[in-house]
Amino acid sequence: MDNHRECGLFLLWLALTVLAGCFLSIAFVVVVDPYRIYQLIDIPGLNQLRPAPERYQEEIKLTLARKIKANVYVMGNSRAEWGFNPLELADGTAGEVPYNLAISGSGIATARNEFDYLHSIGDKPKKVILGVEFLDFLVDSGARPAAVPRRPSREGYAVDGLKWKFDAMFSMTSVMDALTTLRIQRGLEVQTTTLEGFNPMTEYKKYAREEGYFAIFRQRAEEYARTFVRKPHALRLSSTGSSSNLDDLRAMLLIAAKDGIELQIVIYPYHAQMLAMFEQSGLWPAFEEWKGILAREVDAARRNDPEARISLWDFSGFSPFQCEPVPARNDKTSVTRWYWEAGHFKQDLGDLILARLREKDQAILPQPNTLGFPLTLANLQENRERIARGRIACLASAPQLFEEATELVARARTQQP
Repeated sequence: MDNHRECGLFLLWLALTVLAGCFLSIAFVVVVDPYRIYQLIDIPGLNQLRPAPERYQEEIKLTLARKIKANVYVMGNSRAEWGFNPLELADGTAGEVPYNLAISGSGIATARNEFDYLHSIGDKPKKVILGVEFLDFLVDSGARPAAVPRRPSREGYAVDGLKWKFDAMFSMTSVMDALTTLRIQRGLEVQTTTLEGFNPMTEYKKYAREEGYFAIFRQRAEEYARTFVRKPHALRLSSTGSSSNLDDLRAMLLIAAKDGIELQIVIYPYHAQMLAMFEQSGLWPAFEEWKGILAREVDAARRNDPEARISLWDFSGFSPFQCEPVPARNDKTSVTRWYWEAGHFKQDLGDLILARLREKDQAILPQPNTLGFPLTLANLQENRERIARGRIACLASAPQLFEEATELVARARTQQP
């Protein structure tokens, strides 16, 4: 009898201990709030800085955007997430609340899903800045067109699901992220994200300080070179004149026109080193063709709805910004102003781009050497000439960028399986 009682008491205490542990874990995550989901407290030195989430990024960002009642959005991949501080889009007199919905490693399908979700809940943004990635549109000309997935119903969006919300509250990963939140208040340099969804690339500052910018540029450039020589060089469309990425873009254009959203599509300001690798790997003709496709789609959307507020901006080229020199191999003290490496621009350049977008109505065409070109079907050739002039000047001032691109692509070709 006593043994049964002792066993029962042990099981009771075990159950209570487990329950207490679960409760404390949940309380710890909710109070520290590594993903800003609950927002009970925001105390400097405790949890004001938050680590960038490595899971449920779309769900977390959409949730936070709704919490702050955002109405101006940045969408795109890591180039937009790391380069565009949405606070530069805020206009205190117009009641604009900005948020960066861009997600590293994502494609235009993710942006469309975000756009669709906002549309499904009746959220009509005032403005959307959409960064589009050239490399995402490249396809194997010999492959069959991929089936375009059916878009989810209103009940089908992951952000509305309970699984991720429970996992974000009660899991070992969430506890570890809460511990990381406490540690970064004390100087731990890891990826962080602001209240507005912007990633300031804190950890890159550490890499640059320890390794130097040359090492960062070179490592990523070698990765890009291997990717470029393997990438398909075609922009083949299906028999319906479409592809999955193009369908996603068209869907966004349609919603933007229908809802009266100002949609500004941005071609990223790739560094000159990356553009030179486009040339050496044979991607440049497809790059030019892709710009024409974007211009055609925007033109069609505006012709179908003359009231549509949709524009296309080309920030690629060889201006002094993109032609920023890469520090020397053994130089660990020089700091680049505009780029982390050839594929990712810094906030300083992103701020100039966002400022340029706000000034779009002040001139039909930019003045010489002005960053950004409002691209249309009518001025494609003028844009090509602008870029060609910039290339000549960049080649004269920084020939090593082109020499390194040639060397990197040639080496990547020899390493191809």
